[in-house]
Amino acid sequence: MTSPFSGFENTTLIFQVADGTFTTNAVGNRSFNFQPQIIKAVLKPTTDTSTVSRYANEIQQFAGADGHAVLLEGHLVEPQTYPQGVEFLMEADIEIQIAIGKKEGGRFKLLPVVQSPYVVAMGINAITPIRGIWRRN
Repeated sequence: MTSPFSGFENTTLIFQVADGTFTTNAVGNRSFNFQPQIIKAVLKPTTDTSTVSRYANEIQQFAGADGHAVLLEGHLVEPQTYPQGVEFLMEADIEIQIAIGKKEGGRFKLLPVVQSPYVVAMGINAITPIRGIWRRN
């Protein structure tokens, strides 16, 4: 089954997820190895002022002193559910098409989002919501 938003995706997110293996450096320190998890989504700036005010502190902290951040909402396109290892509050590289032929990059912080109880009860997994903060480069 394909996503009902297939063909409308405007965003590519690349999360770095630990793959369970280690690398040991010359002095014996171990560090995790990471694999990219790519998510395609359709995202747009939120128009709900109550949602923006709820995340105002998080937006300000993620934007930093000189940054500009926007709260984005939408739905996953591919994959249709969050891949294993991708968790809320993780950061990803983002490339988003803001106009025809115009793409911008930056960082994306994945925020918690609750799926509609009706959608869960019906067993529908083709419309997974996504919400996060986009900080432009």
